[in-house]
Amino acid sequence: MKIFSQKMRKLLLVIALPVLASGCAGNIETLKADTEFGPAPQAYQQTIKDYFAQKLNNPEVAEYVISEPMKFYRSKPSIAGLGGGIKWHAWVAEVGIPGKAVYKYLSGSNNDLTHYYVRFEGNDIDTVYDGNGYTSLKNETGFTVGEYAGIDHITVTAKTAQVIESNKAAEDAELIKSFESIRALNTLYKEGIITEEEYSLKKKAILKI
Repeated sequence: MKIFSQKMRKLLLVIALPVLASGCAGNIETLKADTEFGPAPQAYQQTIKDYFAQKLNNPEVAEYVISEPMKFYRSKPSIAGLGGGIKWHAWVAEVGIPGKAVYKYLSGSNNDLTHYYVRFEGNDIDTVYDGNGYTSLKNETGFTVGEYAGIDHITVTAKTAQVIESNKAAEDAELIKSFESIRALNTLYKEGIITEEEYSLKKKAILKI
């Protein structure tokens, strides 16, 4: 085995440094203008609604805001200053759904839209990006081909806000009714009309626990 001299090591380091530096700088590869995407997805709005209807905690307040399909792509990380290539390209739609439809509990405090990107393969949904995945595609390494109207400025409509408040009022009324029932049960227990075990079982039934 040959041993590199100190002079040779220095020469290799001088050669390697520019390559390493260029790799750190990065070079995101862009999509070729003539890349074929195929036809835009058909009936995409209904497909999106059908998908989320199975995922939401409160679908009754799910008033959707859906962008037109976008030609979208994501680049791979660069290697030694060279573009890493294109990871995928597809039609993508941006979707906004009221937080009250998404989250389990209605609190009356979150009427803003929760945002998603929905990636299509043909007319079917391939992947749904939310949270950090949505943010990454929007701000870091996701790109659209052409200009599209965003949905950032849209919040829930007056109709959705009214439904949310109605549901919140019904939820509050149900909670008050539960407390009144438990108070009446407690009175029966203290008067010896029901046993402690009966009181505990009925209380759990009212609270659904």
